[in-house]
Amino acid sequence: MKSQIVYFSKFGNTQNVAKAIAEKLDSLGSSRAVAFEQVDFSQLQEMDLLVMGAPTHRMNLPDALRQAFESWPRLCLRGIPVAAFDTSYKMSWWLARFTAARKLDRRLRKLGGKRVAGPETFYVEGREGPLYDGEIERAQAWAAAIYEQLASRA
Repeated sequence: MKSQIVYFSKFGNTQNVAKAIAEKLDSLGSSRAVAFEQVDFSQLQEMDLLVMGAPTHRMNLPDALRQAFESWPRLCLRGIPVAAFDTSYKMSWWLARFTAARKLDRRLRKLGGKRVAGPETFYVEGREGPLYDGEIERAQAWAAAIYEQLASRA
């Protein structure tokens, strides 16, 4: 299984989660974490799985990601299994509906991606982190669950 974990990170927390997910998926197949700015989008069609992550900025995606999505070709992710995550500080249950992962999930599916796992949030202390204890292990468990979901579909 070839998977790519694409991340946008400001303080390093999202990058750490992406690397943990890639490490777990790499033990199950070929996987790598790539910064959003370095992605070769022409290679995405070759992926068996695309996982994308970003921090939640002002209850939304970072501006750079929102702008980039506008230039992506329509249905460029057609049929590719996708999953989305974010890093965020803990919010009230009502505000937790407005996370980057939920918006990423919606964008990836609008581009033709097929969701294999619901959006997931990994929590940071304060607004800049670090990640809470146990979040890296939770990210790896989430990655294993994604793999199992894909394996059960095959």
